[in-house]
Amino acid sequence: MNEKLKNVIEYGLFKKKLTKSELAEYMNMSYPTMLNKINNAASLKISEAERLCKILNIELTELLKIN
Repeated sequence: MNEKLKNVIEYGLFKKKLTKSELAEYMNMSYPTMLNKINNAASLKISEAERLCKILNIELTELLKIN
């Protein structure tokens, strides 16, 4: 995983007081699938990236600049 992306996601989880398990539930994915998609951000569909950003209150453009 890209270190910057990892930091942004982990900070978003911290700010929202969410666990990765809870994030998987909000993303409507199994925990392993969510981890795989986050570890390989290129595999995220636009709709999934938008959902991730909405959940973590991250700007989609910020996420796209990291990748």
